[in-house]
Formats: sequence, structure tokens, C-alpha cells
Amino acid sequence: MAKKQLRRSTNNRVIAGTIGGLGEYFGLSRLLINIIRVLIVLGVFGSWGTLFIVYVIASVLMTPKQA
Repeated sequence: MAKKQLRRSTNNRVIAGTIGGLGEYFGLSRLLINIIRVLIVLGVFGSWGTLFIVYVIASVLMTPKQA
């Protein structure tokens, strides 16, 4: 059995595929992942800038899924 790996999505993407990759990994919709992400980042850090920085870091750390 193949082990699931967290990777950026190549077909379920808007910008970098980070949110689509999270959705595919956890079996959730991209919309639900975005809502959770906004609530957590704004609730904990309270800044849109932090939300952007977290997204960029996740995009760099997650490798793209191989076709």
C-alpha cells in the first residue's frame, strides 16, 4: 500500500495548488480548507499579512505531485 504524501495539487489549483493538495490529502473540499485556514490564522495571529506568509512558506515546502 502506498503511503500518502502531502504534495501540491497539479489539477486542483488556483495559484500554487497548496490548498488543493491539502484538500486531496485530508479528503476535504478546497473551500473548507480555505475557511479553516482563514479562521485559524486570523484567530491566532490576526493579520492578513501572516496569512500570505504562511501560504508562501507552505507553497515552497510542499513539492508538486508527480503526474
